[in-house]
Amino acid sequence: MADPDTPGPADRTHHALVTELRALIEDTARAAARHGWTAVAEAAAALPGRDDRSALLCASPKADSAALTAHLRARLPELDLRTFPLEALHTDPAEALRADRVVLALGCAELLSPVATAAAGALAARPPGTVLVVLTGADTLSGDDELALVARRMRRVLHAGPAEEWTGRSPAELGCLLWSAEDLADVPEPLHSLLVRDAAALEGRLRSRAPVSPQLLHDRVVHLLDLAAGLLAGPDRGKDPRRRLSDGTETRTALETGRRKVLRAVDAETAAAEREVVASLRAAEGELLRRLDTFLERHRQEVAEPGRARGLVAGYLDRGTGSWAGATAPGLRARAARINRATAEAFRELEEALARQGVEGVTVGAPPSVCLDGAAHGPASGPGSRPRGGKPSGVPTRMVVGGALGAAAGAVLTSGLGTLLGAGMGAAAGGVLHHRRTELQIGRATAYGRAAVRERVAGLVADVPAAVRRETGALRRSVERELDRVGGDLETALLARRTGLRPFLPTGGTAGVVGGLRQRLAALERMAADG
Repeated sequence: MADPDTPGPADRTHHALVTELRALIEDTARAAARHGWTAVAEAAAALPGRDDRSALLCASPKADSAALTAHLRARLPELDLRTFPLEALHTDPAEALRADRVVLALGCAELLSPVATAAAGALAARPPGTVLVVLTGADTLSGDDELALVARRMRRVLHAGPAEEWTGRSPAELGCLLWSAEDLADVPEPLHSLLVRDAAALEGRLRSRAPVSPQLLHDRVVHLLDLAAGLLAGPDRGKDPRRRLSDGTETRTALETGRRKVLRAVDAETAAAEREVVASLRAAEGELLRRLDTFLERHRQEVAEPGRARGLVAGYLDRGTGSWAGATAPGLRARAARINRATAEAFRELEEALARQGVEGVTVGAPPSVCLDGAAHGPASGPGSRPRGGKPSGVPTRMVVGGALGAAAGAVLTSGLGTLLGAGMGAAAGGVLHHRRTELQIGRATAYGRAAVRERVAGLVADVPAAVRRETGALRRSVERELDRVGGDLETALLARRTGLRPFLPTGGTAGVVGGLRQRLAALERMAADG
């Protein structure tokens, strides 16, 4: 039986990697001091030491970062807590390398920009134990459904996986901690217990020592060596793609720029389409209501017949909304074309960047597209649709008109005044009552028609923007899946180059120093791959 206190092969490999990577960082710092690489020396000096007790708090724009920072500094005075905006981390990712542990603060109900989303996803990909995700403003949540909604959104932001593929119900299942600046005594159960539990967990983890991660040390070495290579290349760095094969900066930039371009286009055109649809529907509603009286008056004889009013109103609405859909479709088609154009341009620019850098084994698929032609059509049936039978809605059964009423009145009068007089007076009375009942029927049909117009338009106001969002959301997911795949293939290709597929050429002087350090890093990468 193995001794539990005796380290196994995995532990020994982990310890060896940590030791060698730390030594490589120290040797890179010494080389920087010796050769005057000021930027490299400063970057190495900014890295945390072995007994570091600091943490970096990166907060999204609407996270309650000021209150969270004040709370942590008051509760953990021994912790050196630095802050850095999340969106700025997208352009300066090296800031996160200077921290053994990062606190990522996001607002529970916040919709992140593409830049903030990319930065949050990069932080979430850090090695386990080196990042804590805190969701602020959690006191506003009510019930399991809202917790599940927040969890699905965080899954999408942090792990770039379609939410429908995940069946979790709680942010805790993603490792996210809930936090609130409000007095927890005022928060009802069960949320109160969750907030108390997560606040204690946050403080406990920050009090503990951050785990030593070989991956984090490796990323720091790569950053220092890339800085050194940039200094050696001088002002012409980047003009020769053969000198940047192991860097990948241009392709990564093209990847994220393309992602932002597509998502901005999707978000902007979707929002504009929704506003356009709602505004045009409100205008169509006003026109339908304005013309309704004239339409019913023109068809007063049909309206006076039992069972006809509802069918007439349904036909009126079908023609009106059909005309609206025909007028709206070209605008939606143009917005879809702009989204598709932005997507195609982003994919083409990414292909060009890959070609310039000579990265092999990475392909860009065909750009997905969206079609909004069918979005302007509402549900197949709804308020004001044609009836299957029966009387018009809102029209009572007692509203009978015409000869039946006149005959009934005549029959009553005949019994008292004689057949001829009764028939004549019955016909006259029947005509008067027929007119009054017809007017009453038209009035009731008008009320029904107005209600049907409003209900039909309300249904379209809900259904059409939802159809637009559904189509553009499907495109968004397709684009992100493809770009995530390209990004993964790119990192694999660049790692393969660093680990020996592209051997370092023997060089002299300071360039040879960097080459030697890279060769040591490649050997450690092979050690890690072999386990």
